[in-house]
Amino acid sequence: MLTVALAALVMRGLPVDPPAASTPTPPPVTVDPSVKIDPKHQKDIERDIALGKEYSKQISQDPTFHVSKNPEYLARVEKIGYRLAAIANVTQAKALWGDKRLSPFEYHFTVLEDKDVNAFSLPGGFIYVNEGLMKYVESDDELAGVLAHEIAHASFRHVATLQRESSKMSMATLPLILIAIFTGGANNSAIAVLQTSQLLTQAIGSGWSVKAEQAADYGGFQYLLKSPYNPTGMLTMMERLARDEKGLGSIDLGIYRTHPPGPARAASLTKFLQQNGIPIHRSEVTFSFRAASKPGPDGSVEVDFGLRKLMTLRGPNAASRAADAAKRLNTFFDQVPQLYEVRAGNDGSVVGLGQVMLTMTPADAPAGSKDSPAVLAATATKSIKDCLYTLAYRVWGVRN
Repeated sequence: MLTVALAALVMRGLPVDPPAASTPTPPPVTVDPSVKIDPKHQKDIERDIALGKEYSKQISQDPTFHVSKNPEYLARVEKIGYRLAAIANVTQAKALWGDKRLSPFEYHFTVLEDKDVNAFSLPGGFIYVNEGLMKYVESDDELAGVLAHEIAHASFRHVATLQRESSKMSMATLPLILIAIFTGGANNSAIAVLQTSQLLTQAIGSGWSVKAEQAADYGGFQYLLKSPYNPTGMLTMMERLARDEKGLGSIDLGIYRTHPPGPARAASLTKFLQQNGIPIHRSEVTFSFRAASKPGPDGSVEVDFGLRKLMTLRGPNAASRAADAAKRLNTFFDQVPQLYEVRAGNDGSVVGLGQVMLTMTPADAPAGSKDSPAVLAATATKSIKDCLYTLAYRVWGVRN
């Protein structure tokens, strides 16, 4: 009897501002009756829905899965998810892999009490998001990127495609295959069942999971283009996941554990953005890649990039100078320039891409220090270069 197996099975993938109280959650998504579906296709859709309901039932009955008690998380997911689902139901997106027909569903969103940074999609439009992912995303744009990706899995009927592409695979075996692929072997019971079978090797060797993820990336991107959300959030989410998974080794990436975010997929998303004339301004969708000012001790004001301090400004105009510097620095960092494109001037200026981003003054020196503006500028420039080096590494050198 399949219990946890069914719950964990499908399409795990990808992908900070809570929704404004004045912005109501859109109504649940219903299928537009004006969208004409041929009878054969309708039966396929109904089979997906029936399968998704069965898997969803298994999740609700499994004691290892708990629905989140945080109403703000669910409200935020539904607000974004319903909006994207409505777009998916009327958008004939190009499917790189999967069912190329328009498959509308009544989408349902659930937040689970799970610390893993993950989300997954069941057939028929049942989308699950972990609390860990809700804490991880840094903007509605990043969350929208994840939800659009998961919606694309359902819309392109990837589970049905996986089952159809193997004559050896039954619907009873399919969940075990999907667990093995999409959880990277984390589910030991599923792996034990498959140890004596060639199905696991066949499934992974066929590149099914790679194709599904690439198709979901592109499908989700197409939905985002028609939404109010910035598609750059899909890119930054992937970049940060790859950084943290490599650096910490404790981020659960679901399907990305076996097929992690990498340069090829980041390059593809970058290409999609460029082809559609969307500037890659990472600072607009994530604070990890954003310069910002904040109050410091003794009336000073700090300018940070992510969690790293770049400089401290002092004096009566410190706040306005810091805000202006952060704005100019974001323009600079968003272009991911070369290290040599930032330098310190002898007059205390910090120049990036030929433009003065800020000028240090004698008042910026800490109490008791005799550092000149030129020295302060040199120190700030070094910090900027350090952050720029890290940024370039984090985004795999993909230039915008």
